Amino acid sequence: MENNDINPTETNEKVNSKPKKPLFGNFDFVYGFILGLIIMFVIGGSTFYVYFFGFPPFINDYIIHHGTGNASMSLASISELEAGDNGHTAENGAAGEADSVSEQTAGSLKMAAVTRKLGILQTLIDQNYLFPEDADKAATYIYKGFLASLTDEDPYAHYYSAEEMNERKSQQNGTYYGIGAGVHQLEDTNEILVINIYPGSPAETAGMQIGDVLYKINGIDVSDMTLSYVVENLIQGDLGTSFECVVKRDGKEVTMRITRADVEIPRVAYGTLSEFGINATHADEIGYISFANFYSAEGKQTKAALDDLINNAHISSLIIDLRGNPGGDIEVAASLLDYILPDDLTNFTDGKSEFQQGKTLFAYTRNKLGKGQEWYAGDGHEINIPIVILQNQNSASASELFSGCLQDYGVATVVGTQSYGKGIVQSITTLQDGSAVEFTTHYYYIPSGLNIHKIGITPDVTVEMGETADEYMVSLNDDVQLQKAVSILDGEVH
Repeated sequence: MENNDINPTETNEKVNSKPKKPLFGNFDFVYGFILGLIIMFVIGGSTFYVYFFGFPPFINDYIIHHGTGNASMSLASISELEAGDNGHTAENGAAGEADSVSEQTAGSLKMAAVTRKLGILQTLIDQNYLFPEDADKAATYIYKGFLASLTDEDPYAHYYSAEEMNERKSQQNGTYYGIGAGVHQLEDTNEILVINIYPGSPAETAGMQIGDVLYKINGIDVSDMTLSYVVENLIQGDLGTSFECVVKRDGKEVTMRITRADVEIPRVAYGTLSEFGINATHADEIGYISFANFYSAEGKQTKAALDDLINNAHISSLIIDLRGNPGGDIEVAASLLDYILPDDLTNFTDGKSEFQQGKTLFAYTRNKLGKGQEWYAGDGHEINIPIVILQNQNSASASELFSGCLQDYGVATVVGTQSYGKGIVQSITTLQDGSAVEFTTHYYYIPSGLNIHKIGITPDVTVEMGETADEYMVSLNDDVQLQKAVSILDGEVH
């Protein structure tokens, strides 16, 4: 009986259970296979499209306007980090940040559209261009053009190939393939004047002289060209190559052939005025120092020169000649200021929460988000003698930071003409392949809070030099700006 109670239950379960019907009838396998193919096609096609053409415009627009970010924002952040952007945020920085980011992304390049157009152009070249294409050169010029699009607002924006970066580092280290002559462009006449010939240089060997005016290079008239273009594109070049140079000298044209070579650039010139053959009442007691840039070599050698002048020559006052100095590394300028100034000048920091208290402030930077970096004294060293700084219209950037800081603290008297007016800082980001991009990321301010961009440092005593080559190119004994500096120091010390 027990078996009879159990078996009927099993039978009922079998009878009452209905077989499940296939979802698509008898074609489950076929439809599943087709669905799999469709999914694979969609995924594969989308991957192919994004890889070769980028995101579709509507997705790109969505990403930009919803704050996910893009390549331009990431690159800017990297630049700021490598520039040491660890400063303070201004009080309104948080409110301004959203607006700034929104403005930045709204104007960002539509990468998908550009990538599609580049693909079209490449197809046209592949199908119709008669000559072989240099793919590496094409890529380089695309990158250069991208950065060149910024130059209306930022003339310092530039893309450097790996080779160009190596050349740049070589020049900053003191060696380049050139002719070994210092040149200066006169503001009114645009003439490029030779103001220095380095001993043993190709320029000296070829017979170039101080006071020569560059006229033609390989038959090209350079009279209306900028100094930077002439130097970078016509004078500097490959080792061992040569060019024909025509200069104007005493109303005549003089032709010479100059062979480019390794040029070791003298970094710092210094001594007492008497050692330079300058006639002055206290020539043995007045030191003179001049350097062409603010890079690491100049920084080290300038400190050594200052030590020699003070400890061995026993100078009682100092002239620092920054005329024609285009600037360089802000860290080097800050290091030299630290060597000269005491550590505890608080004229411009007392009671201001964004600055460290009790320390001498040299300069500070701020970017579009109100963030930046400050530079303070802290080496325990100072030079406590009267100082005069000479500057002219070609003194720029770190030179202006240096002279403006010493002027702010009343430590130096600035003599000469209005400086260039470059109060912005560029950041260089080196990429994995050795290439790099440079563009402006910050404004900088001297201790008083002045940003001198497009303004310059106003001298305490204005002394004009000549407007023509003959008037400008004079010996140190006839240098009216230097004479004024000597006169000021004689009055302060004696």
